[in-house]
Amino acid sequence: MSDPFQRAGPLILIADDDETERFLQRQVLEPAGFEIVEAKNGSAALEAFNEHRPDLVILDVMMPEMSGFEVCQAIRTLPGGRNTPVLMATALDDVDSIERAYRVGATDFIDKPINWPVLPHRVRYLLRAHETLRNLVVSQGRLAEAQRIAGVGNFRWLPQSKLVECSAELCRMFGLGERARSVPVLALLRRVPGPDRKAVIHALRQALEGEKIDLDHRVVTAGGEIRTLYLRAETTADGDEPPYLQGSCQDITERKRNELELAAARDEARTADAAKTAFLAAMSHELRTPLNAIIGFSEMIAGQAFGPIGQGRYVDYARNTGEAGRQMLDFVVDVLTIAQLEAGRFTLELESVDVPEAIEATLDEFRQSEAGQGRDITLSVSGAPSPIDADRRAVEQMLLKLLSNAAKFSKAGTPIRVTVTGGDGFMRISVADQGSGITPETAAMAIHPFRQVDGRLARKHGGTGLGLSIVNGLIERHGGRLTIDSALGQGTCVSLDLPAAPAEAERPRIAAVAD
Repeated sequence: MSDPFQRAGPLILIADDDETERFLQRQVLEPAGFEIVEAKNGSAALEAFNEHRPDLVILDVMMPEMSGFEVCQAIRTLPGGRNTPVLMATALDDVDSIERAYRVGATDFIDKPINWPVLPHRVRYLLRAHETLRNLVVSQGRLAEAQRIAGVGNFRWLPQSKLVECSAELCRMFGLGERARSVPVLALLRRVPGPDRKAVIHALRQALEGEKIDLDHRVVTAGGEIRTLYLRAETTADGDEPPYLQGSCQDITERKRNELELAAARDEARTADAAKTAFLAAMSHELRTPLNAIIGFSEMIAGQAFGPIGQGRYVDYARNTGEAGRQMLDFVVDVLTIAQLEAGRFTLELESVDVPEAIEATLDEFRQSEAGQGRDITLSVSGAPSPIDADRRAVEQMLLKLLSNAAKFSKAGTPIRVTVTGGDGFMRISVADQGSGITPETAAMAIHPFRQVDGRLARKHGGTGLGLSIVNGLIERHGGRLTIDSALGQGTCVSLDLPAAPAEAERPRIAAVAD
């Protein structure tokens, strides 16, 4: 078989039993840039076609042994012969012969005697038309494949017609077969369930008045399968032609199913979240009430409010009971606070807060606690801090937790430094210790709830691991930021940046810097 890529021009197979006819055709076509291969009868034409795979065949109708009709019909069964252009050359001018030529697969016919100056143009036109058709078929095939992969079908409807031109993928979506064809409008509408059909018909009427269609609707296939399609369409006009409706349908069944599952999961999560919130509120009430009683009575006993106690050991027991109660109460408050922060339900009670004054009060409270007793805790203020809008309770809670962490992770007797820096539009509170320090990776982990530097039950330092996560949540509810500056063996400095005007927080974030 000859290589099409080595040809100087299109290859033409001339099949004619008349040698003179073949000679004349060659003399006309070769100067026009065509390559020629000849066959003197039908069987030779078939052999030449198989060997050379010509771009076009000029076939004489009247030949011995096999007529041109038979040869043309045989060519259409050969590899590569289905779409090759075949030009029938015939002296027969009856309509029956012409119809027969087209029935057996001829592309066109030309009368004998041949108009020789016209022949090259006729051949060139057939080749150009064949190339255009082949490109169109390839493009349609690629479009159909792309539509199949994407689950998108297209249509075109002339409102005056009762038929809609549908792509193969659209027919498949509606359960109407696997090939493109024209489908009655009513046949498509019958596939749309009643409630959706009304919306589709209304949208079609609106589209004919110039509006665009953009809606989801269901279809029921012949097998009873329900699918969801996304319909988009608009009215278009080509020049003076009547306007027509064109658009596309995308199969979004899986997406809709996923959306429904996600919506159900979301509703379930909301229900669970509401139940959790209600439970935490009830738990807070149920635990606070007896704990307040335990703490209150233990303080009365430890203080011997109704007279001296004979055994001093009972006073110690009462103090221990009160301390355990306070620890339990702190834990309950922490759990409730983190739950509210995680659910976005922690409400700030904003007021004008004099930060240095609030810090002084908090430091006095911390010095009275067991963790703060005997500690050298200093406060320094720089700049000109002005009152800011903040939740005073939250500011004090953040500072107490930072002080508690500083005392917990540094040796007794080492100082704790608290600094306040104020300026236009911001306020920075820093708590620095001379403790063991942590790595940036550990600092990033520490702001998440229930995470601790040492998660073992037999760890050196107790606690739930909620402290820094609560501080991070509270500062971000104010629209601020928590920063940890630490290195192993060099202590830790935790800073809170508070804006003058609080804003809703974004996601938790932290800047961890190693010295």
